[in-house]
Amino acid sequence: MALAAALVLAGPTAAMLSRGLAAKNYRGELIPTGMGLVFLMAVLAGLGALVLLGRLDREPALAIAFWLTMVCLAGLVDDAAGDGSSRGLRGHFAALLGGRLTTGIAKIILIGGGALVAVDWNSGWRALVQAAILALAVNLLNQLDLRPGRALKFFLCIAAVVALRGNALAAVGCGAAAGLLKGDLEARYMLGDAGANLLGAVLGLAAVQTVSPGAGQALLMLALAAGNALGEFSSYSRLIAASPILQWFDKIGRQAGK
Repeated sequence: MALAAALVLAGPTAAMLSRGLAAKNYRGELIPTGMGLVFLMAVLAGLGALVLLGRLDREPALAIAFWLTMVCLAGLVDDAAGDGSSRGLRGHFAALLGGRLTTGIAKIILIGGGALVAVDWNSGWRALVQAAILALAVNLLNQLDLRPGRALKFFLCIAAVVALRGNALAAVGCGAAAGLLKGDLEARYMLGDAGANLLGAVLGLAAVQTVSPGAGQALLMLALAAGNALGEFSSYSRLIAASPILQWFDKIGRQAGK
């Protein structure tokens, strides 16, 4: 269901966004952005189908839908109103210290608040670890979304493994991501923060649902924190360019020069 929804909605949504929400990609080409909206609708369609089939209870489905919608809309605000003058966590917090509230800071507040609501507080202090996993996963995927298809390919590799362990959200996410991959690789549209953040939100929540609470989730949080720090103080594009294997994988499916 998620795959079908993404395939059906991608073209019309990109055409609609091209008239009101377009941005320059890394090559300076003006293309539609904010395609995370399609990813959100596809995932929600997939979750709805699971509820109707009795494979997922209504209450957890609503909690998942809340978290994913919050993240997507927070990213969409940045896509629509962000001016790009402040980048990365350091840039946004530096602007805040200078007395300027950026859309990035607003996004951090919304996503952080949504993460605190989305976790299970019956688990005590472990809920804070889970909230950190959600927020860190969101930011990590946002750091990766700098070239056509990069974030989606990373997402599909990890989500497929989690889905094989029986996680329904990861499976639905794989279908939605697969439906958007071709157009993203061909640079016909961009996911935008609405999409990159949402990929991280799905991965983070699926990981929390799959990894055992306690030491496992604590290690996952530390790994995500290290990944965020690497992207913040270095450059994933530079690291990928320095590795022939990563560079080969990064270019799979992309058109020449893209």
